[in-house]
Amino acid sequence: WKEDASCKLAFMLLDAPAHMKDEVRSSLHKSIELYAANGIRLIPIAASGVDKTTEFMLRFFSVTTGGTYVFITNDSGIGLEHIEPTVGEYQVEQLNDLIVRLIKYYLQ
Repeated sequence: WKEDASCKLAFMLLDAPAHMKDEVRSSLHKSIELYAANGIRLIPIAASGVDKTTEFMLRFFSVTTGGTYVFITNDSGIGLEHIEPTVGEYQVEQLNDLIVRLIKYYLQ
């Protein structure tokens, strides 16, 4: 990204928990620190295969970088079973529409 970019976003789609080996943990930690230090907002997207521990990790990533946690539901008809997200009320949107909406939101 350019230094003077008005918005820096990164989308991260996960369909399974991270492999929690030491080198993976270290890499994730360094990446999140780098994103936060450079104003890059991470928008993790949880798909089927994500468990509650991974949901917590993705929420942490989004909060740490000023991003937004996003999840795919069974309404999509795509993939295997999706966990019920730990949130209050939510509105189901098509993923493409949601991504465009978030980009517009962060560009304001």
